[in-house]
Amino acid sequence: MCMMLLIVMPVSTAMVERSSSTLRLVKTYLKSTMRTELLGGLRFVSSRICSMKCFDYKVLKTISSRLQVSSRRLVPVRKRSSSVEVGTESAVSMELSNVVKRFHQFASPGLAESWDNVGLLVEPSPPHTVNTILLTNDLTPPVLDEALALKADMVISYHPPIFTGLKRLCQRDWKERTVVRCLENRLAVYSPHTSLDCVAGGVNDWLLSCFDCESVEPVEQYTAAGGDMSHVVRVDLPRDSTLDLREHFHQHGRLVDIIDREDERTWVTLHCAARSLPGLISCLQSLKADISNLQITELAKVPRVGYGMGRRGRLSQSVSVEAAVNLVKSHLGLNHVRLARAPGAGEVLSVAVCAGSGAGVLRGVSADMYVTGEMSHHDVLHAVHNGTSVILCDHSNTERGYFSLLKTRLHDLLNSKTKILLSEVDSDPLKIV
Repeated sequence: MCMMLLIVMPVSTAMVERSSSTLRLVKTYLKSTMRTELLGGLRFVSSRICSMKCFDYKVLKTISSRLQVSSRRLVPVRKRSSSVEVGTESAVSMELSNVVKRFHQFASPGLAESWDNVGLLVEPSPPHTVNTILLTNDLTPPVLDEALALKADMVISYHPPIFTGLKRLCQRDWKERTVVRCLENRLAVYSPHTSLDCVAGGVNDWLLSCFDCESVEPVEQYTAAGGDMSHVVRVDLPRDSTLDLREHFHQHGRLVDIIDREDERTWVTLHCAARSLPGLISCLQSLKADISNLQITELAKVPRVGYGMGRRGRLSQSVSVEAAVNLVKSHLGLNHVRLARAPGAGEVLSVAVCAGSGAGVLRGVSADMYVTGEMSHHDVLHAVHNGTSVILCDHSNTERGYFSLLKTRLHDLLNSKTKILLSEVDSDPLKIV
């Protein structure tokens, strides 16, 4: 009888139990850690043995062998190191297209800078199932070796390994060799780069989080169209022509307002996308009736709160330059950083940050201190003599630490259906010696 209850337990309900009930917790754990095939098999087996008067192990063995149900060892969920998946010991795979789609829900490629090359860069021929994802700042040859040793199906590389155009894929250049090896081993490659810089909760928010800020805002505010309809068209038409054109209006946009006037004319207002404007104008021009006062207005883009390049924060309490340096070093796990102290620099009350190379984003920004990976000699001189101290940490050191947070975020986005690993060999190429 105990064996029968044990088999039925994973596929039975515990809705009447309290949420803290041990039985309910056990049932929930078993369901969440068993494969779908095994649960389905147990449902079939339980429906058969529940009708037995006595439990027969031979019957169970026969049914199980026919179903080809393979048992698995259940292990408790525990905290794992960065090189091991989050969650359970075994994970369910997911199609590459679904992985990319869910990643876009967090950081869409539309957030990236126009000059950037983000998104899926290497796509094996379908179907391509992703069971293991390796996160890295740069896809270098050592990282690629690591990915293949871990049997990864996908690499998410913050920096795009393909940035400028490739005219051939040969063995003469390390990036060409990297792409060839990825294709040979059916390894998908995705790069988020500046879309992760822009998104709320992204790299720049993480970089600034070493300071206790009472307010945070993007240095460069991200704006986007409020929807597909980017233009407002308003036209003065004869009233009898309006009825004939309504169907055409609906083909090219969304009719918003029709105002009839006493002089037998009508104001027509509609919204449309930029790509629909030529068709709409052609439709109006084909009308033989008198058309006057055609107005076309482009709608302003809407700021997206918390999104944009760089971050500027006002600290809840001022700190010394030395204390700010120590906060940055501790946050990034560095023993040394480079400091350019502004002449007469006092307490730090405002900080502006930009992951990677921040000269272009931070130039001219009002703040007591800049924190970034790298800036040119002349950009540093310009900052310090305008009263802003500068901390330089080397390029990828201001980005790499974010991937621990991204790992957790992906774990939630993908519903724990893939292994998510952090590269252990990826590192900044520059060392202080």
